[in-house]
Amino acid sequence: MFFEKTLDKRSKKVMIDFVTGHYRYNTMNSWNRSTSYAHNIKLHKLGLTSEQLNAAYDMLQTDFWDEIDQPIADFTSEMSGRYTIGTNGRSSGYLVLYNSKYELTGHKSHCRTCGQRNYRYVYTPDATAEGVITAAVIARDYTIGNRCGACGAEGEYGRVNYTLPPKRLSVYPGKSIDQNEEFSEWSMSELRNHVELVRRFDQACDEIRDNFIELIRSCKVVEEVVMIPKTVKRIECCHAS
Repeated sequence: MFFEKTLDKRSKKVMIDFVTGHYRYNTMNSWNRSTSYAHNIKLHKLGLTSEQLNAAYDMLQTDFWDEIDQPIADFTSEMSGRYTIGTNGRSSGYLVLYNSKYELTGHKSHCRTCGQRNYRYVYTPDATAEGVITAAVIARDYTIGNRCGACGAEGEYGRVNYTLPPKRLSVYPGKSIDQNEEFSEWSMSELRNHVELVRRFDQACDEIRDNFIELIRSCKVVEEVVMIPKTVKRIECCHAS
């Protein structure tokens, strides 16, 4: 454990000291004055050896984040979308606990070929449990036929209604978490549950750090020349024969 700490959850004072003494950082900008639980993940704060530090600085020049951020998805899922973890600060040097929420995207169908989403249902005779839809409802919420407007696929390759409506995660970076909270008024049960939330956040930050250390241990940064196509305009004249 690096960020995560052990503590005696039988003691109310120990738990209050833990949450009130936890490192905090801005949830948006310093002028917003909203803060939440956080960890400083700048390289010199990660407890790396000099050898690891040299490799880490090289790794910063690449798009490495997708290789190590799976713990955030796991944490968000575990919290049923009520909390998530994001980066903030100059050069994203801090991991911050955020309020969040799963919300419906509003899409009703999607293309089985290209994945294009649509805000209207595909009409079929059994589109409702009763099997009857008024013309007004069809005109508003449905399309006749399942041809995809993006790729043109239809039939078994075209659009199909979602079985479960798709959701997206909305994050609320402007909201603080436990800022100026009076924990002495909380019950032991409430406090224990909240301490577990913060400790789970700490654990996820540890997992991200572990992933980063494993990345710089098992991978190296190499340089390669990439040819980038460029569109230019030129003169083309049509001469009479």
